[in-house]
Amino acid sequence: MWTLALFDHSQKGHLYLKRFVFESTARHLNYMGDNKRNEQVLLTDECYPHLQVVFGGEDSFREPLDIEAEEFVAQKGFRAKGKRVTSYQVAAVNELEPTRKPEPKPEPEKKEEPEPVNEDPDAHKSDSDIIDEITGQMKLF
Repeated sequence: MWTLALFDHSQKGHLYLKRFVFESTARHLNYMGDNKRNEQVLLTDECYPHLQVVFGGEDSFREPLDIEAEEFVAQKGFRAKGKRVTSYQVAAVNELEPTRKPEPKPEPEKKEEPEPVNEDPDAHKSDSDIIDEITGQMKLF
């Protein structure tokens, strides 16, 4: 899973965010869209990225915007445009420490097989002891 922040110049240069999985194709495709002027701001493979958008220019007085990318935009196809983050001027996009980590995949539990219980009452006896017992032969010592 990849998360991309980009300035989409076919949409007035606004900041867009998209989440996708790279697809294997026979021909080369641009993951940033068809417009050659699109600018990549951030590309991360973090499962739950936490981003901070810092405003600039005439909008520099605004507080930075914190975004949980996984909640902000759903995973779409490789060619999807993404979701617009803001129409304000953006100075920077910073990746912050994620607020949560992916849950580790549970390891399959090893089934403990109980030791086989030997129900044979003669298991500790030798063959000659068993033969003697069957024939009625007794031992002196």
